[in-house]
Amino acid sequence: MNGKGDKGKYTSPHGSKIWEYLAIFVCTVLTLCIGILLGWNSPIVLLLLTPDSPIPVTVSDISTLAASMMFGQILAPLINIFAIDKIGRKYTLLFCGLSLVLSWCLIIVAKSVTMLYVARFFSGISLRLGLMVIPIYLDEISSIKTRGVNGALLGITFNLGILSSYITVPYLTITTTATIFLIPSICFVVFFSFMPESPYYLAMKGKTELAEIVLENLHGKIDVSEELRTIVESLNNEEENNKTRSGSTLKDIFMIKENRRAFLIIFLMVICNHFSGYTTMLIYGQMIFKETSSKMSHYIANIIFGVTLLLSSLSMILIVHRLGRKPLIFVSGIMIGFCNLTIGSFFYVKDYINEDVSTYFLVPLIAFIMLVFFSNSISNLLFIMMSEIFSIEVKPLSFCIIGIANGLFGMIVSKLYILIAIYFNYGHSFPFFGFCIIVWIITFILFNLVPEVKGKTFVEIQRELHN
Repeated sequence: MNGKGDKGKYTSPHGSKIWEYLAIFVCTVLTLCIGILLGWNSPIVLLLLTPDSPIPVTVSDISTLAASMMFGQILAPLINIFAIDKIGRKYTLLFCGLSLVLSWCLIIVAKSVTMLYVARFFSGISLRLGLMVIPIYLDEISSIKTRGVNGALLGITFNLGILSSYITVPYLTITTTATIFLIPSICFVVFFSFMPESPYYLAMKGKTELAEIVLENLHGKIDVSEELRTIVESLNNEEENNKTRSGSTLKDIFMIKENRRAFLIIFLMVICNHFSGYTTMLIYGQMIFKETSSKMSHYIANIIFGVTLLLSSLSMILIVHRLGRKPLIFVSGIMIGFCNLTIGSFFYVKDYINEDVSTYFLVPLIAFIMLVFFSNSISNLLFIMMSEIFSIEVKPLSFCIIGIANGLFGMIVSKLYILIAIYFNYGHSFPFFGFCIIVWIITFILFNLVPEVKGKTFVEIQRELHN
């Protein structure tokens, strides 16, 4: 591909990156679909609990439905470990897309809640697998100039997907919404089939000539020798490191001080992410706001939450690099705790003191909006810090364990909230009081545990973690 005859295909000396942009765009379609999956649960809960629901369910069934998606997320990291280096990034993402298509098809034909459980299980696999593999694929195909924008695009399209579910689901039947959401999922599978495999993966499998062709097509230029050399050198260094350390083990994570501290920080952030009320609001937001007896429609309130998520992702692009990680964790943690305390107090007065709180509906609404905003900041920061503080040697195993823990805690929260608040009839106040206590305790620990990584190199971060 380095001959003179190929020069006519390229429009400028710098090359045309049309294939790179197309690959990025198709991946953002997948993140949009994943966001739709996550946002689907909140509005569907009220539809399923109505007397004329096409699929009769109990309150316990609703909590199991939410937990079944989380169970799929527990399994996804194990699939990722096997698939990403065996069948490649491209085919792992295609598997993710096919799972997505299967989940919507099952919802379309579902006649029982068991079928919905199976559908949401595949949804969970798609959601977690997509969020793990898409950043890796984009990082490996993108040029330096576009790489920095990818993370922001993924966050925006993910939250745009959640908002799409909040806007669409309440006004259409379950079958109709599933059919509508099936369309972009099929589009992803079809168009991504034409996208190239990661050149990094191809070089890793010894297909350097094919990797060179892919790089030429992605970057739209003939001379990609520098990019290819960088990939090969990176692979050689990784192979040398693997021989030296004989693969990372649990011992490497928990016995080496900087690895143990990095793991503890991320593990606590995962707990904080789920026990902040964020997961609860994403899954049961409409139902919870309906219980406030507000004059505002719970559908409109949920759409406001979706817009807040989108704005939070946009603001994170500016805030995280200016404010720094440690101050952001502290401010977000304190604010999340106050929001949970406010919401818990509101429901306590309503359920236990039996006061008429309908005139104060703006109090929980504002608290909910702030809760979603700051919790989403913690959620976005979690993914940023995972890539920053883990050493290269333990990243794959650490990511797998954290991914499993993420799904496990999500399953616990989604199941327990409904059981405590409704099934055992303790009301909504006690879960939010519990969230407040947990978040404040973890925030205090993290403030003393997290090093400030803003403006520091990887080596400096590892030194701080050790000290």
